[in-house]
Amino acid sequence: MRYLRAAGWVVLALFPLAAPAAEAGYAITDEGGQTLVSRGRLKLAPKEGDVSMVVDVGRGRMQIADAGRRLYWEGTVEQYCEGMRGAMAGVMAAMDKRMAEQLKDMPPAQREQVQQMMRQMGHGGPGAPPAGPPPQVTVERTGDMATIAGLSARKFRVLANGAPYQEVWLTADAGLMREMDARRAPETFGRMSGCMASTTGGERPETSAEYRKLFAEGWPLKLTFLADSRLRGTTVLKVEQRDIPEGEFAVPAGYRAAPLDELFRVSDP
Repeated sequence: MRYLRAAGWVVLALFPLAAPAAEAGYAITDEGGQTLVSRGRLKLAPKEGDVSMVVDVGRGRMQIADAGRRLYWEGTVEQYCEGMRGAMAGVMAAMDKRMAEQLKDMPPAQREQVQQMMRQMGHGGPGAPPAGPPPQVTVERTGDMATIAGLSARKFRVLANGAPYQEVWLTADAGLMREMDARRAPETFGRMSGCMASTTGGERPETSAEYRKLFAEGWPLKLTFLADSRLRGTTVLKVEQRDIPEGEFAVPAGYRAAPLDELFRVSDP
């Protein structure tokens, strides 16, 4: 599911006007791949792997396509989130079972060391206590400005329980903004980022209503995680205006419809 890492941040945006009838679209290239934007839709195509994702912002619908196996899935954001949670629950249950078998034969000191390491990674393992309450999230709009990929961007700081969590640079470029649906973007992107973040275990800042307010501020050009160096940020390298063909957002010809768990390989032996 390498495409999820790229998808996890691209959803943070709001684009206030409808797109023009012609010359519509942008190609946005970052360290993880390319995102095509046109008339309220996004197509995320990571550099690694065969899986791409299309998001229809106005309709709150998604499409996942696996070019390697020629499979696709279509549905609502809610259906995607439900499938994601189910898939990750299955993965974590299998990990817990394997971990329990490995831990029972370890000396007590080594067992505690492994359990501590798993807790630091956000997974307590078998018998771990439930996650704590959701963090209190604050979003600060700063006066810091920078030019990133040729566009002006403003820095925002995200705090979790008063501690720095993320640094985000957003652009409010009018041309780029025209390509998305302002009325639904915060809702659609908010649900997506929240469900993606929640699959990693426990409540994270991305699931909060306060974090969702970022979606009204612009398109993300740079994201840095401040609280956990293991989490990888992203930086946009190039933004190019381009007329995006309608076929980019259609179901690829010859692909077979499949349930999400098949695309996630959860059902594979």
